[in-house]
Amino acid sequence: MHDMNPKPCAADLRDRDFDLIYVYAGSSGDAPVHEELPARQVEPGVYELLASPGLTLNLAKGDLVRIDAPDRPATVLKRGGNYCIQIYGDAIPDHEIDRLASEVASELRGTLDGRHGGSLALSVPSGAGGERIRTVFDGFTERTALAWYYANIYRNFEDPEDETLLDWWLER
Repeated sequence: MHDMNPKPCAADLRDRDFDLIYVYAGSSGDAPVHEELPARQVEPGVYELLASPGLTLNLAKGDLVRIDAPDRPATVLKRGGNYCIQIYGDAIPDHEIDRLASEVASELRGTLDGRHGGSLALSVPSGAGGERIRTVFDGFTERTALAWYYANIYRNFEDPEDETLLDWWLER
């Protein structure tokens, strides 16, 4: 089992009881790749995610998920109302990460949930609005030349060519 383990950054994880679960993130050759995420067990096999993933697609903080098989993506039972925004880079200056985390918290009511090397995972409430989200993250891209993307908005997340949207944020 390969693990992508971004260390949780969100302050609300410090004093809470939680489990670490492994969610299927894809495969590398013939081997499955898993990501470790903090979660609260709601019932056997069903978890509320306490952070957005840095590698896995289609999940975000607050989602209720069921893990049916270790070699298949988790099943989303209920959306938690957050966008998962992922950023990948070789290295990101600490001052840029701090600035982004501060802007996401103050302007969008979101959180920096994980950091692993030059990769970041952030949660942003869908109610923050697309224009405000783009302003914050496009500013980060202008300063760092690193792209960002929504990791939980596509219906067929296993097919990068299919851009059909889930539209879950319209139902909230």
